[in-house]
Amino acid sequence: ACTLWGDPHAAVSSPPNTHTACSLCVGQYPPCVPHALSARVPSSGVSRQALIAPLLQVVSTGGRRCFGCASAAERDRWIENLRRAAQPSKDNCERVEHALSLWVYEGRDLPLRRRFLCELHLDGVLYARTTAKQADPSGTLFWGERFDLETLPPAQELRVSLRREGSSLGSVAIPLTELAAARQALERWYPVCRERPGAPALRLRGRYRCTRVLPIVQYKEFAEYLTFHYRELCARLEHATSAREKEEMASALVRVLQSTGKAKFLIDLGVAELDRFGEREALIFRENTLATKAIDEYMKLVGGPYLLATLGEAIARLYASEDCCEVDPGKCSACDLSDNQNNLRQNCEEVFQRITASGHCFPAELNEIFAAWQEECDARGKEALGQRLISASLFLRFLCPAIMSPSLFGLTQEYPGDATSRTLTLMAKVIQNLANLAAFGEKEAYMNFMNGFLEQNWEGMRSFLGSVASPEGALHLEAYDGSIDLALELSGLHALLCDIIAALDQVPASCCPPLAEMQGGTHPWHLLPFCLCSREAEKPGFVPPRELSKHTPLIKSHSMTNIQKGRGREPEPLPSTPPAQARTLVQRTQSVPAQSKGARRLLKQGSMDCQPPEAGSLSAESQEGSQRGSTPHPPQVLGPA
Repeated sequence: ACTLWGDPHAAVSSPPNTHTACSLCVGQYPPCVPHALSARVPSSGVSRQALIAPLLQVVSTGGRRCFGCASAAERDRWIENLRRAAQPSKDNCERVEHALSLWVYEGRDLPLRRRFLCELHLDGVLYARTTAKQADPSGTLFWGERFDLETLPPAQELRVSLRREGSSLGSVAIPLTELAAARQALERWYPVCRERPGAPALRLRGRYRCTRVLPIVQYKEFAEYLTFHYRELCARLEHATSAREKEEMASALVRVLQSTGKAKFLIDLGVAELDRFGEREALIFRENTLATKAIDEYMKLVGGPYLLATLGEAIARLYASEDCCEVDPGKCSACDLSDNQNNLRQNCEEVFQRITASGHCFPAELNEIFAAWQEECDARGKEALGQRLISASLFLRFLCPAIMSPSLFGLTQEYPGDATSRTLTLMAKVIQNLANLAAFGEKEAYMNFMNGFLEQNWEGMRSFLGSVASPEGALHLEAYDGSIDLALELSGLHALLCDIIAALDQVPASCCPPLAEMQGGTHPWHLLPFCLCSREAEKPGFVPPRELSKHTPLIKSHSMTNIQKGRGREPEPLPSTPPAQARTLVQRTQSVPAQSKGARRLLKQGSMDCQPPEAGSLSAESQEGSQRGSTPHPPQVLGPA
């Protein structure tokens, strides 16, 4: 989602006729381009500069209009609905998706006592703006802000303008072809004025992607392979991928399996972590493996609204506050120490109260996964381990990192200042120790004054961890309601796997045929080189429904249904891979079903019809999910931008 700061003084109000406004936007396409935005809006008792409200901006021949949404998920649904109204057959045709990720890190050699900001333009159109900050005495200014611009129109040039108080100091022009040619994000210092020595410079890091996306039906075999063999895939590529590749692969894999109703794969990955560490229980979820990265990405995906509802206002208040929470005697004066300790204690009490009172908005999918982990540990006679597993995933890898770095989790846009950053770090330490049910010791003796707070709230923490893993909890919780472009995610994941396999010296003989064929390069990249080793026991899931153009793969999650169906049963055994010599490699020229009479009958089949055992595996039910899902509430209009 792209981030564009709106007018912080604009009040959010509802349009008199929302349907008319949206019909106007759709009717004027093209050129009517919806963009995702964020704006700082007023809140009682909280700084305007801290809170972020999701917005939707529609650009048309008649101008621009901004609409306020209740959540980022609602905003994304409106964007998807607008795009599909304009392009109803998007999933059935080949397309190219353009996306830009840009990090605006810092500036140097800036004039003193002035506030500066950066504006991001693509071919002259303003897309995003950083916060305004003042340079330090050395002329250095750190922003540390990231912008993800997706579903962009084709463009040639990125221009980053450095501005102060309404005037421009200069700009940096970067050809997008330069960013697209680099396999990884390109980072360097860019001078703002090349003709003048000693001029200000900006440190930027950018990546531009042009992704070729095929019709959804052509990803059938690839999706089948991922559905049945995700655990084998993760295990075999664990030591062949870098940290960056793990993160990208986990992000795409989570979104693909969430779309196909297979998000319960995180249950399997969590159990696999238990088996891998054995008696070394203290190390569970503390390493950066594909499993932990996948869990991180999944919590960010389905837990964004929960995070904002739980921590958003508290973080915003800390950004606006000038109270000091430094409690290290070596970093503050003795006369301020007592007040600082009280400030830290009060902040920790507020945050913990918000966490324990957040059960009503806890993500249903996470509740189901945590309940399954707890049941697995109970079955092994390790009840305490289940609570530790849940605590490590929820606090160690989600809540505490969000407290310490709120800008990385969408809670704020602005990177915190030094004093605020120190406060957030100390608070994260306290909440993490509380989740670990551990007191501070000699290593951090200056934090011992918080041990009373920890001991007082241990029982409350145990109660909270038990509630989020209660099997009955999901009945009263809301499921993930966001949008995922399944074909785009499959295309990106396929390209990433091709790069990973191509970089290996050789594919092991035990590697499954799809990966071996990928490395061999026996197929063009756009013809999916995946042949399945599916067995009859594996139930099919993907049969293109009638009138495919009316269905969308951007679906509401079905992971709850899948997990509940499996509740009380034995875990599904991982399909065994046949010996290498017993495999028959099938060379395909394309991945759509063969044009036989049987295949044509298959294509005409409805999603609720009887499916033959040899069909594919990408759920047709998932194709209809968004049609059955609830209609998003009308967004609020902000008026012309």
